[in-house]
Amino acid sequence: MILEGGYLVLDDTTWERWAKHSEAVSWVWSSSAGHITQGMQVVLLIWTDGKRKIPVSMRLWQKGGKSKVELAQEMLSEAAEWGICPNYVLFDSWYSSRRILNLLSELGWKYVARIKSNRLLSGERLCGKWRQRFGQACGHLKQVDQEVRIIKDGKRYWVTNELKLKPAQIKRQYRVRQQIEETFRLLKQEFGWGGSSTRKAKAETANLNLGLIALCLTQQAALTQRQTVYAFKRELFQRSVPNQLPFLQHFLAAA
Repeated sequence: MILEGGYLVLDDTTWERWAKHSEAVSWVWSSSAGHITQGMQVVLLIWTDGKRKIPVSMRLWQKGGKSKVELAQEMLSEAAEWGICPNYVLFDSWYSSRRILNLLSELGWKYVARIKSNRLLSGERLCGKWRQRFGQACGHLKQVDQEVRIIKDGKRYWVTNELKLKPAQIKRQYRVRQQIEETFRLLKQEFGWGGSSTRKAKAETANLNLGLIALCLTQQAALTQRQTVYAFKRELFQRSVPNQLPFLQHFLAAA
């Protein structure tokens, strides 16, 4: 159950998969591998309160189709239509495009995100704005309607439309984005993401959605028993299988 507030976190993940004929497989950039590889990419939007991780929307990226930024716009718009109203939306520099930032401003949502050093703030490139390690300033990014606040720490830059946030607060809010990294690890290690051999995009999407459903059910059961998802699943598979499962009675009645 998604409560008022919390965070919406947006990101994508990639895994290698080699196939001669598959609708969902193409040459993609893998940040973990550091090079282009043949595989699949998925854009995911989750809601989190810092503990629970609830998938909100998911899109399988396909070559020749919509870009990841366009898919992200669709997903954020859907979340708004469903009545979700987060405290902040979090994402990395890939999604800090003018389209995403302007959309979030239109929705009235606050965001905290990483931003690339080559962006222009009030006509000045970020990478040349401060000589020292730390820096902060307010202004307008090129083609972004709303005034933003930029902070710098070394070679890293963050952007937010919540102008009153201090640098330490901005970094603290952004750290919640790690919840989606943990979600990706769970989905890949425990719930079958990346393990399908289907060639149809529709079938692959169904498999990915099954993984999301399994994550939600397992997470809810684990929270009820005050366990981690990993511990709950490990304990579940150590239990003996009952001789007769309740749902099998329906098959016997039908026969």
